[in-house]
Amino acid sequence: MGGPAGGSGMRPVLIDARPLGGDSASRGIGTYLRGLLDGMAGIGFATQVAVLLGRGAPEPDDLAGRGLEVGARTPRLERRAQVLADPYLTARALRGNPARLYHAVEYGQPRRAAIPVVVTVHDLIPFLLPGYSWRSRLLRRPGLRLLRRADAIIAPSGATARDCIRIAGVDPERIHVIPHGLSPRYRPAPPEAVEAARARFGLRRPYLLGVGTFEPRKGLPHLVEVTRRLRRDHDMDLVVAGQQGLFEPAVRAQLATLGDHGRELGFVETADLVALFGGAAAFVFPSAYEGFGLPLLEAMGCGAVAVGFQNSSLPEVAGEAAVLVPNGDEVALHAALERLLADPDEAARRRRLGLEHAAGFTWAASARSTVAVYEAALGEPLL
Repeated sequence: MGGPAGGSGMRPVLIDARPLGGDSASRGIGTYLRGLLDGMAGIGFATQVAVLLGRGAPEPDDLAGRGLEVGARTPRLERRAQVLADPYLTARALRGNPARLYHAVEYGQPRRAAIPVVVTVHDLIPFLLPGYSWRSRLLRRPGLRLLRRADAIIAPSGATARDCIRIAGVDPERIHVIPHGLSPRYRPAPPEAVEAARARFGLRRPYLLGVGTFEPRKGLPHLVEVTRRLRRDHDMDLVVAGQQGLFEPAVRAQLATLGDHGRELGFVETADLVALFGGAAAFVFPSAYEGFGLPLLEAMGCGAVAVGFQNSSLPEVAGEAAVLVPNGDEVALHAALERLLADPDEAARRRRLGLEHAAGFTWAASARSTVAVYEAALGEPLL
C-alpha cells in the first residue's frame, strides 16, 4: 500500500471516535467502532485514518495499537446539548482540517461540509416503536433531516436501509448495506472455561441466557414468561448478563418474579460472556426491533443455540441457523425452546449451523466494504 492519499503526512479519512469515550463505548456503537477500526488495521488502512475526539478527553484505550492518530477535537457537552450542537461543532472542526472525507457514526453529521460526508445509521428505532417520548424524537429530528445531505449512508442491514428510505427520505442509491463483523474473541470456549464460569457465577442448573441492556424493546417480560412456562417441566434458570443502567430497578423487579431462578449478573467481561454463551441451554433474543442484532451473531459464534423473534434485521443475521418465531408470540417461543430441549440432535445441528453462519461475518470484510464507500465518494482508490 502506498502512502496516504493527497500528500505526505496527511490522513485523508477522519472518523468520529468520540463514542469510545462515553456511554456508547459499552453499547453497540462502541462495538461497531472498535470492530471497524480493528478491521481497517487488519487490511492496512489504519495509516490513512485520523479520529475525532472530545476536547480535553483522554485518548480511549481502544485506540492504542491501531496505528491511528487524533485529527481533530470538539467541545464536550451534556448529551442532549451535544446532539443539538454537533452539526455546528463538527462543521467547525472540519474547516481547515486536512481530511478529505469525514465519517460520522453517531449523530455528529456536519450541517455543511466542503468534503464528502459518510454517515453510519445504526437504526431509526425511536421513530418506529412506541415508548419513545416526543422529546426523544424531537432531539433526533435535526439529525434525521441531515441524512438526506450525506454523500453516502452505511446501514448494517437491509431493514435499516429500508427505514432510512421510508422515514428519512434518503435516496436509495446513496445507501450501502454493510453488515457488522464478529470479533474473533467470540468463538466456542473450551469446556473447562465453561465449567469455571458456571462455578464462578454459581450457576448450578441449566439456564436460558439473555444478554444486553434490557430497555423495554428488548423483551425481558417475554424471557421471564417463557422461563416460567419451561419451569413446569424443566428445572431451569434465567440468567441475564449486561449493564442495566437506568433500567436496573425494572430488570431486578421482573427477575424477582422467578424467585431464585432469575439471576442478574450485571456487566461481565468478554471471556466470561463467551463461556456463558457456551454453557447456555439456549440464548434467547426476544427483541422487538434491531438495526442489526449483534448479540445474536455473537451467540452463534460461540456455539450457542439461538432463538428469537422474526422482525426487522434479525432474519438477515440469523440466516438458516437461529430459530426465529413470529414476532411477539410467546407461545411459539416456548414451543421452539421445548423442541430444542427435547431434541439434543436438533440443538447440536443448530449449533453447527450457527458456527458456520457466524464465520461469514468479519470486520475485515466490513472494513473493505467501508473503504469502498469512501473511494466511491472521493472518486479515487485509497488502498
